Amino acid sequence: MKTKTQVAIIQYSMLAGCVILIVDYTINPEQFFKFNLLEIALTSLLVVLYAVMHLYNMLLEKKQYYYLTIGIITYLLASTVLFFVGNLTIGLSDAVKFLTWTLNSFLIILFQLLILVEWKKSFYKKAIKN
Repeated sequence: MKTKTQVAIIQYSMLAGCVILIVDYTINPEQFFKFNLLEIALTSLLVVLYAVMHLYNMLLEKKQYYYLTIGIITYLLASTVLFFVGNLTIGLSDAVKFLTWTLNSFLIILFQLLILVEWKKSFYKKAIKN
């Protein structure tokens, strides 16, 4: 991160996130054994926030880990929404449930492809030289 403000945002948000999750799991220990939507939303959105900050820092300089950052933002935002929808589809038909998880599988494949593109752009030439 480029500024002290960004570092402070990361430090305080990570601390706040950990405290929130500790309190949540202390109050509701049964959350360990099912989808904890608070945990999914909190951790995913914090990682998205950090990725957006990294993307912002890349505006005027070299695009380091650009495709990886875009992949993280896309996958985590979409999969977080799908997890929320997943809990709502419990009473719906199997076809709707299957569609939700098929879409998540597609997003995972897209994310993996973006990781591959980033690897080819950043490290492939270095690997061949060695």
